[in-house]
Amino acid sequence: MSSRQTQKANTRAKIKRIAKQAFLDNGIENTSTRYLSAQAGVSVGTLFVHFPDKLSLVKDIFFDEMDVALREAADAQTHSLSPTDYLLQMAQVLFAFYDQYSEFARLALFDSLAHGGYHSKQLSVMTEGVTKRFKAVGVDEKTAVIFAENMAANFCMVLFDGLPSGVLGVKAIERLNSLNLPFDVSFKNAQKKTG
Repeated sequence: MSSRQTQKANTRAKIKRIAKQAFLDNGIENTSTRYLSAQAGVSVGTLFVHFPDKLSLVKDIFFDEMDVALREAADAQTHSLSPTDYLLQMAQVLFAFYDQYSEFARLALFDSLAHGGYHSKQLSVMTEGVTKRFKAVGVDEKTAVIFAENMAANFCMVLFDGLPSGVLGVKAIERLNSLNLPFDVSFKNAQKKTG
């Protein structure tokens, strides 16, 4: 890496670090790009070279933080045998993350829904993980996919009900669990047949 590339990477990292703290302390809407550039010691133009708009900066910070949260939960997710347990473990990690970064989550999720993006990919990963677990106990492909899509839809419903208030804690997990109870029963019945 050349010294110019290193300097550019350092400036970008500094802007993100300062912006994250300012967004958490003051709120995203209340933090101007002028304030961020002044705190980072760069011109507003330099800030926009690195991030074309404030939403790009918000999403960059949000996705970095989400990657860390998901990596920390990866082992538990891969060792879970039940589709319901798998989905609940994913939900616990994601709901806790969304609660911690509620303003970030609202902006990034709504942008993702409007333009496609990470939320669709996240649901695809969840659906594949749930489908795989149903198929492992002998549920046919078509039924497994239908079950998985319904469980993912329940996840979305609980998420979108709780996200505006910024609270997705224990009650959201309990609600998701109760919505997916029929699928858990179907899994256990299939498991008994193959067991």
